[in-house]
Parts: sequence; C-alpha cells; structure tokens
Amino acid sequence: MENRPVLSLQGDLYTDFSGVKRLFDFYHQASEYTNTTIYLDFYHLNWIDANLCALLQSMLYKLHHENKLNFSADLNYINDKFNILFRNGFITNGDEVVDDRKSSIILTSFSSKDKDGFIKYVSEDLLEHRGMPNINEATKDEIVSSLIEVFNNIDIHAQTDYPLFVCGQYYPKREKIIFSIVDLGVGFLPAIMSKTKGKIDNNFDAIIWSLKKGNTTKVKKPGGLGLNDLYSYFKKEKGDLQIITGDTYWSLELENTLLKKYHFKTPYTGSIINLHFSCN
Repeated sequence: MENRPVLSLQGDLYTDFSGVKRLFDFYHQASEYTNTTIYLDFYHLNWIDANLCALLQSMLYKLHHENKLNFSADLNYINDKFNILFRNGFITNGDEVVDDRKSSIILTSFSSKDKDGFIKYVSEDLLEHRGMPNINEATKDEIVSSLIEVFNNIDIHAQTDYPLFVCGQYYPKREKIIFSIVDLGVGFLPAIMSKTKGKIDNNFDAIIWSLKKGNTTKVKKPGGLGLNDLYSYFKKEKGDLQIITGDTYWSLELENTLLKKYHFKTPYTGSIINLHFSCN
C-alpha cells in the first residue's frame, strides 16, 4: 500500500453514544494527516448501522476538502461483508443507486439552498418507505414541517457552505427505521447563546432550550427550531430522538436516567440528529 496510512473502523457501530464516539475518534485520527491517501481497514468492523453513513460520509467530505485526503479500501471485502454500503450509495461508481432489498433510505447530500429537493426526499424516500409505521397524513405533514424548520435553521445559523448529509436504514429485526441528518456547521450553541444574551452558555442547555415549544432563534418571527414537534412525536410513539452538537450527546432515552447526557472529550463539528422510528 505504498506506506500509506491505515486507519481501522472497529467493533460495532450502532446509533448510540458509543458508535458515534468511535466515528469521532476515527475523524480525529484521520485529521492528523494531509495530502495523502488513507487506507480504510474494514476487517475489524463487526457491524455498522447503515444510517451512520451520513456521519461517516460527512467526515470523509470534510477531510477531503480541508486536509486534501483521499480514501481507499478493499471493495471486494466490503461487498462481501457490508454490501449495504453499496446498496445505500456510500460506495458508488457514479451510476444510479438501487437497493434491491429496499431497506435503505439512500445516502444523499443537499446544499443549504436545495429545500425543495430535501422536502421531496423526506416526503417520498423517508415517509413512504416500506418499513415506516402507519402514520396518518396530518402527522406526516407535521414531521415534514418540523424537518423543513430544521433544514431552514441549518441554512440560517450553521455558517457553512458544506452540504447537509442524510441517510436512513430499516432494521426489520429491531423493528425500527433510523434516519440521520448531519450538518458541518457551528452547532446549536452560537445562535442560541446570542438569542438568550448569554443565558444559555453550554451545549446541553442549548439542546434543551431548542426542544421547548415556542423557542426560536428567529428575530420577530414565530416558529421554533423544528424539534419540539419531533420530540413530542417520538415521546408519544416510543421511538427515540438523539441530538449531538458540540461536546454533548442527548437523547430521549437518557431523559429518565441520572446522566441526562454524555460528553465527548473530542467533539466533531456541526450537529447530528438521529430519528428512531418504532415500527412495531
């Protein structure tokens, strides 16, 4: 491999604090290199939740643009053991991505100005997926509206020209669909700290503030961050909502624990929102 650096993706990468932290660690290892090709070792990876391709792809994109890094891997091995990474578009030769098993919500990126494309994707690819629970049209409209609000706030406050990355996966045995949204902006805190005149000064409180009905970073305009309705929906439907921004990991499932949150010693940039739809 011509002495190129080798970085391993290891263990089990589930959509939880541990899985996200492992990917954060991978990013920080990779960010130590510049102007080279890194060989990605998948041989020590047992499992990856395919929706996390949104996060992994955002990392590879950022590393390519900022550190001039390229990446290679054993595609034959990946095709044998992690064929989903071909079927969901993480690995592609440029042709249209087709998932013959219809389990994935294809990995896609959107510019912050392509709201129409994002709405179409959420409405058709996510909410009409075969694995989605039965959701009435009014609730679908609420989910779309909430995600549009999330999208708009990324456009307004993320302070980045980098795209938004999205990907989802249906897990029949776990009876859930997980959908991930990743942006490479500055995170929740700066806009909320400004709006609250410094009263909110940490990432955890910024997340909690964003979940409260009526709280908005808009000036003299109604609305919210699009998260209160999502919070209400997943609480009612026994799903999970996870928000990762700055150094903080929060989830609905942690609300009833003493911890309430997890912290990353070495956080990633931007924000991650994971929607866990219960399909049982």
